[in-house]
Amino acid sequence: MSIQVLDCTLRDGGYVNDWRFGRKAIAAILDKLEAANVDIIECGFLTRMVEDKDCSLFGSVSEIEEVLPKRERQSMYVAMIAIGEKELHPYTLADYNGTGIEGIRLTFHQSEIIQAMGWAEILIAKGYKVFMQPVSTVFYTDMELLRLVERINRLKPYAFYIVDTLGSMYRNDVSHCFHLINENMNPQIHIGFHGHNNLQLAFSNAQVLGKIQTKRTLILDASVYGIGRGAGNLPTELITQYINKNIASQYDVSMIMDIYDEYIAAIRKKYAWGYALPYHIAASHICHPNYASYLINRQTLTMKDIEKIILSIPKEYRPIYDQKLIEGLYTRYQNQSIDDNDAVRKLSRWIGKKKVLILAPGKSLESKYKRIHHFIREKSPYVLSVNFLDARYPVDACFVSNHKRIEGILREMRQLPQGKAIFTSNLSVPEIEEDVLFADYGHCINDDPAVADNAGLMLLKLLKRCGIQDVFLAGFDGFSQKNDYYIQGMYSNNDGKTEEKEKRIQHQLQRFSSNMKITFLTKSPYEWENSHV
Repeated sequence: MSIQVLDCTLRDGGYVNDWRFGRKAIAAILDKLEAANVDIIECGFLTRMVEDKDCSLFGSVSEIEEVLPKRERQSMYVAMIAIGEKELHPYTLADYNGTGIEGIRLTFHQSEIIQAMGWAEILIAKGYKVFMQPVSTVFYTDMELLRLVERINRLKPYAFYIVDTLGSMYRNDVSHCFHLINENMNPQIHIGFHGHNNLQLAFSNAQVLGKIQTKRTLILDASVYGIGRGAGNLPTELITQYINKNIASQYDVSMIMDIYDEYIAAIRKKYAWGYALPYHIAASHICHPNYASYLINRQTLTMKDIEKIILSIPKEYRPIYDQKLIEGLYTRYQNQSIDDNDAVRKLSRWIGKKKVLILAPGKSLESKYKRIHHFIREKSPYVLSVNFLDARYPVDACFVSNHKRIEGILREMRQLPQGKAIFTSNLSVPEIEEDVLFADYGHCINDDPAVADNAGLMLLKLLKRCGIQDVFLAGFDGFSQKNDYYIQGMYSNNDGKTEEKEKRIQHQLQRFSSNMKITFLTKSPYEWENSHV
């Protein structure tokens, strides 16, 4: 078997950073992949959603040609058209001119096969090598796959792919698909494999395919450090080194490591990707990884909660991500409605006529410790903490809305018996002391889905119902730093949307300030003019 590696760092990796690699970085990455002798290099998407030249999104083949290495090239350069994702119609592309990209990867869903075949014919007529990539190959029955292979034999593209979109394929699934295709497809057509790492099987599945005895060429997709949406992809440095050691020495892995050092490491500091348990759960239930990403980024759920919500997704909706569906299922799961009017009245009595100080678990609680304690001594406020308890602060009551923190809070409450607690109704909490209130979850959330269940905002909405008009905030440090929490074991999940979240939270706080005086004791990205002392 002949094996080729296709690097898709600039295309699949773009899901992580919104394709904003930078113009110089795009050209340099392409040049270094060429120097590494990578067989096929994917430059990005051909799409109508081009924003600027710093993105690996291109509106024409001539735009791609501008960033290709200027020296003599041995690698094949390709780009992807994804049907249904603001794609470019093939009619708009210039014919292959012998100097630009040589191939087009065409990805399509099962309902788009006829359209994909028509588009592929146009691209082949324009002189391009076409890679046919059916999304989520695992969902094809054997008969459906064979019927597609019949069409592929008539089309005669450059390559046909097994696409493990959901990262749910085990070695038997992969080898079964390969043998079925291999035995029935024109031997001149290459077979490709695009794996995702939801089950940490991308590398092992690639090795399984590489050991199959066949005269056909196999193409393995990979990206530097596995950069890609969710659990990411097969790492280019792993598969090239494996081929060097076990098949034939043909790649310069040091050049791939240079790409990581110079460009990917900086992205890794800002954005997260790679194996995570929620992606394992999604793949195990043959579900789109974006559902897992959404639930991870809520930062309120245990793994058991995430699995329960994923299992509640109707099977027909699992392969294709539906944002509104998962938002609704999440809210429904959390919203255990109760009558909390008595709890609101009791909390009002607890607070009385005192000012309220809310402590969020930002690191400024540590750096501004003396200032906060001076305020507490001087003003004697009613102190409420958000999803944490700590003996270093005299907390009157702890507000808890997070499934992930509940066990720790209960342990801390037993060690600090003088404290009271307010739990939202989405939490399953055993019967405990009478100094515990339960607030209705639905009454606490706001109308912005991105930050609807932010714990600090939920507490403020509860306080508003109590008639509280003067609130001081400390430890509201935002999400811009990794591991930026005051309490050990609490982590901010950086999904690349921190600035947007912070703006939305600030907007909600300003809405509260129309009938509630809000003052920041510690510096916060949520501040606005005259909101800090």
